[in-house]
Amino acid sequence: MSVYGFNPIDNLPEYYNFAYSFNILTIFTIVTATYTIFSFGVTLKMCIFYLKNRNSDVLKSGLRADVFRIFLLMQLWNAFHVLLDFLVVRIPLTSIFTSYCSLYKPEVALKILTLLFTGCVYTSHLLTLAFCVQRVALLYADEYQKDIISKVFDIVCPILIVFGHSLGIPHLLLTTSCFQMGIPYPFGSIVITASRMDMPVYAIIYAISTNAMIVLIVVTTIFMFAKLHQKRKLSAELHRTYNSKSEKVLTATMIFIILPIVMPAILSIVDIFAYGLYPYIFLFRCICLDARAHIVSCYFYFTHQIFKKKQLNRVECESGQK
Repeated sequence: MSVYGFNPIDNLPEYYNFAYSFNILTIFTIVTATYTIFSFGVTLKMCIFYLKNRNSDVLKSGLRADVFRIFLLMQLWNAFHVLLDFLVVRIPLTSIFTSYCSLYKPEVALKILTLLFTGCVYTSHLLTLAFCVQRVALLYADEYQKDIISKVFDIVCPILIVFGHSLGIPHLLLTTSCFQMGIPYPFGSIVITASRMDMPVYAIIYAISTNAMIVLIVVTTIFMFAKLHQKRKLSAELHRTYNSKSEKVLTATMIFIILPIVMPAILSIVDIFAYGLYPYIFLFRCICLDARAHIVSCYFYFTHQIFKKKQLNRVECESGQK
């Protein structure tokens, strides 16, 4: 939802005859699109794996189905966030649609894109927070409480998705356009967003709410590490081996979630209080968004034991012998 551009290009004569030429921003978009397609494929594989095995012994042997389910929801919306980022930011930055946007300004399409984009931003943060809260709740809960926690989050997650997307509705009331990016971006490099003049209060609310969610994500992660440290300490005192591969993967996954989420939080503050600096660090925001969506999915898929063929075959054989 952040306002990236300085000036709308609506009906400005200098953009009418603008001609696209291949540039470094096009290269950036192609490169990020290439690894994005690979990551989307990985996320899709995990979704198919879950649908096929959600009631089988495969998940029961290495990962709670409810944890996997909310993880997939989180990563799906992170993937949607990246996809919409291409449509409202990265492709327009190449200037390929600049002339068309100036001449015709498809306002309905632009409003829908910003509505969906903002809804995905909120929803991805809410689902990430839900994933972290669930992990902490399961770590601190007694065994009989875990099924209750699972049922609670089965109800909460659909509500969060609807609520997150509803927060983008104000964009339908705002003036949405293509904005020319400032220095150091070239003439014709645009992004799609709503007018800053229409939304100063909404921009502040957005920054406060998203950063509040990020703070909560960090806090829940700290609680998780505290509990894991306590469990390791107790195992050491009782001279027991503590070596849960699944838990280590989930823990590392949460770390990979936290690291790239910090940069967008910083940028949302810069957007309000020091906008002149924003364009210089803007593309790094895209990299952080990609890291949050792609590294987390790929790391989880290629390191968790339930996706390893040998483990899968072994569990299937054991199930067949029973």
